[in-house]
Amino acid sequence: MNRKTFILLSAALLLFACKKGEDAPTREEYIKVYETSVSKTVDNIQVPFDGAQDAVIHVLSNVPLQWKYTISPNEADREWLTIKSVEEIEPGHWLVTYDAKSILELNSLERREGKLSFSCPEASLGKFLSIRQGFTRQFIETFDDKDDQTLVITGKETFTAGPYPVLNQDYFDYIAFNAWAETTNEFLSKNITLDVTVSGGHFYDIEKTTYRINVPIGTGASKDNLNYLLVMGDGERMSAKTTFTFSTANDDQVYVHIDNFAAYKVTEAEWGELFEEQDFEEDEQEDWI
Repeated sequence: MNRKTFILLSAALLLFACKKGEDAPTREEYIKVYETSVSKTVDNIQVPFDGAQDAVIHVLSNVPLQWKYTISPNEADREWLTIKSVEEIEPGHWLVTYDAKSILELNSLERREGKLSFSCPEASLGKFLSIRQGFTRQFIETFDDKDDQTLVITGKETFTAGPYPVLNQDYFDYIAFNAWAETTNEFLSKNITLDVTVSGGHFYDIEKTTYRINVPIGTGASKDNLNYLLVMGDGERMSAKTTFTFSTANDDQVYVHIDNFAAYKVTEAEWGELFEEQDFEEDEQEDWI
């Protein structure tokens, strides 16, 4: 076979394959899941960090459904999420209502996960939906290069950490760190503060670039001096140039220790209200596929 014949044969086979793909039938059965918008399907549900009561998930399908919820085998708290009800409120529209405990009360950076499945065995059709709550750690700085393996600032000192380019992948992030103080002057052991300033973003709940925290007296990192702050970028995402600066205006006899500085990807869903039932009152010809 010469080169010209080979090229012509290859082109003919490619044209046949494309034509066959165009004629392939589209499956009519579907199972779609919606949460915060009727125009956007979801493949996983991210439960708010502070938990939820009577939260809802909408499932639309044109086939009869069976459902099941399973928890991760290694989940310590197997009752962190409770499916209260799954009901077909109108033909083809199921409403899942659930409660979830707060993960913030644990004062830890855990991640919890379960799986909700919908299936129609007769049509060999199924949909798996991960339900998650918690964090994914992006980086951690333990300051091992320091003399006592912690960052220590006193007086009017400042320290800038980063930048950490990994942050440009995320819409929201938690930064977490341990902070405790030491002093030889007991009169200075109260009202010790630490300022955390973000450049290229701001803190979500206060909408400012500097967050002030109270630092307890201690001797090392522990769950009692673990702090986490939610930050977000000035635009849609954190900048690759985002940096964090620690500063203190305490007396020179007060030493503030900082360790285990880390950033965690926030795995919550979109920030916004869940849609109302009337949002589903669309034209009967609406195509949900």
